[in-house]
Amino acid sequence: MTPDETIIAEMTPLLEALCEDRLAREDAARLERCVLTSSAARWYYIRYIDLHGSLYWNAAGAGSAEALSSDEIPTSFDLTPETSLVEPAKAPGRSIPARKNLAIVLAACACVMVVVGWARFQPPANHGEIAHHEQPVASPAVDVPQNHVVTPVIPRQFSPVELTSTATEPSKATPVRTANPEVIPPPPEPRREELDSHEVVAAINAEIRRGWQTAAVRPSPVADDAEWFRRVTLDLWGRIPTLDETEAFLANKRPNKREETVDRLLDDTAFAHNLTTIWTNVLIGRRSGPQVNRPALQKFLRMSFAANRPWNQIVYDLVAAEGNNVEQGQTNFLIAHLNNDALPATAVTARVFLGEQLQCNQCHNNPFNKTQQASFWEMHSFFSQTASVPRQAVDPRTGETRYSYTELVTNTAGGPSFYETQNGVMRVAYPQFHGATVDASPETNRRATLARLMTEGDQPQLAAAYVNRVWEHFLGCGFTPSPDDLGSHSPASHPELLQMLSKQFIRSGYDTKQLMKWICATEAYQLTSRFGPDNREDDPVEGQLPYFSRMYVKSMSPEQFYDSFVIATKAHLAGGVDWEQAETQRQKWLAQYVVDYNTDENDEAMELDGNLVQALTLMNGKLVEKALETSPGTYLGEVVRRRADDKEKIRELCLAVLSRPPTANELTNMRKLVRQDAAQIASRGTNRQTAEADGYQDLFWALLNSNEFSVIH
Repeated sequence: MTPDETIIAEMTPLLEALCEDRLAREDAARLERCVLTSSAARWYYIRYIDLHGSLYWNAAGAGSAEALSSDEIPTSFDLTPETSLVEPAKAPGRSIPARKNLAIVLAACACVMVVVGWARFQPPANHGEIAHHEQPVASPAVDVPQNHVVTPVIPRQFSPVELTSTATEPSKATPVRTANPEVIPPPPEPRREELDSHEVVAAINAEIRRGWQTAAVRPSPVADDAEWFRRVTLDLWGRIPTLDETEAFLANKRPNKREETVDRLLDDTAFAHNLTTIWTNVLIGRRSGPQVNRPALQKFLRMSFAANRPWNQIVYDLVAAEGNNVEQGQTNFLIAHLNNDALPATAVTARVFLGEQLQCNQCHNNPFNKTQQASFWEMHSFFSQTASVPRQAVDPRTGETRYSYTELVTNTAGGPSFYETQNGVMRVAYPQFHGATVDASPETNRRATLARLMTEGDQPQLAAAYVNRVWEHFLGCGFTPSPDDLGSHSPASHPELLQMLSKQFIRSGYDTKQLMKWICATEAYQLTSRFGPDNREDDPVEGQLPYFSRMYVKSMSPEQFYDSFVIATKAHLAGGVDWEQAETQRQKWLAQYVVDYNTDENDEAMELDGNLVQALTLMNGKLVEKALETSPGTYLGEVVRRRADDKEKIRELCLAVLSRPPTANELTNMRKLVRQDAAQIASRGTNRQTAEADGYQDLFWALLNSNEFSVIH
């Protein structure tokens, strides 16, 4: 048995005891040690609890006190050595069932597991998801020397999920290969080296400073606490901080509070929720067809980010996925891109995970990056066996046949792909990846082999593509003009830094959280967005290479804008809010800014610049109307009626919306605005108290529609 299998074997009876509420204190300590051993153990722990429990997901993005559906995952576990894993901390406003109550539901599940031999790690066929991820059959590592032919074993084909009580007749499945039950396992757990974070950050800073010296630019000053805290909360949680969070951070006088804050934000469930939103949009866009199960993909991503799974293993799961798109959430990535004969799947996989722009090579050689047309079709050949099949079931109550789910299958297919050159010559392309030619016979699972070739061992290109995208997320600009376009045709602004940081990311075991900690600790990330005469030319928008001598201003995503608006106005706490209606309004508002290009790569874009027209559109919903009211029970109403002078009220509104107190000049002008508005309204016969409330409402409106609110700086 491998070390991970040994640990999981030890964990299984402990988890059974946990579910039956008979876990002794010393066994709880053993379980905690096991979970902290590796990401594979953490992944197994979360999946076990998700499969056999009924816990709540903390939707921290909007601050709802409502529990989401019971199939959401428990991610409120602090996986640090100081915190017990067997009793998750309760999130504010959340009701998490006591372990004793949960045991009643889980005891039967635990008994069933023993009967089917869970402890021996031999799940039945309809538990294919667990077999694929948790219990791979050991096989030799795939060694791919230059121009070597790889003939992999065939992955296990899993049967469709059991139908629900309303579905009695499964549809006929498209034939899939079942000749060889062997499994190509995911890449083994990458070795995580113990790295000195201070040395890594110092090396990053040295490279950035060298760039400053070469360009003769002087960096901007360090951002004050208010600017930095708002920025890091938006980057890690996807929303501005609440009023209480801002006041607590500004009052904190500890010298290392920024480092502590980054650790706390990364360990919160809101981080996994935010990263899930980002990567769902990257993988399948904001608009997806009816065959795509978006919530299932989101669940897979949340579980992966909550367990801090290595990035290469997440990528493997997405590229090699097979099975039911409800239970196997990762299948939805490829299902979303199998239209147009899987051309989008080829282009998106290369672009997102490897930073390769192959889409132009579909029709011709690319004159800019010198890649050949054959490159696209050799990559496309890996997807020639893949198909998505809609499954149907009969509803016994109505007798109607209805759509049930979509299955991602691997068909029996072999041989080359065919494509036509610009001069009309037909050519063939065999599956080939970076010099490794793969056996094109029907017995080869090409896509699983591609996934292994992309992710096993040290993969500098996989790492560089991820590092470049993450760097852009935090600094406002990547090392290359486009975060997913690497190569000699698109030179990096700091090639040595990109190479070094990619190497350290690999050495960390493709640890996403560790990479983000390094970036947040750099000197460049600490700088203000304000520039001076010595770095005015450092502006990538003008086509210049970035020197990162200041923080580049970033537009909020639509999700960030909407959720930050809710946090600023405390609209989620306003009485009488119908949350289902509010979420419908949120999705409707987000969807109106999606622009579909209808290209072969399923491209889309978002148009959001925070202008007044968009703000007015945002404010049309009942949720926002309630938030801007000054009636009792609303946030603005509480501020207006509070026994405090106008200075304190204005200060609180600025902290709530801008995450900073007003300057002396701003305070003077805002007081003047409120008083003038109140006097003008009172002159029309309105009583003084109502007129003053209307004045604060105008101020609140102005703050929410300011450029400062709608950007990350």
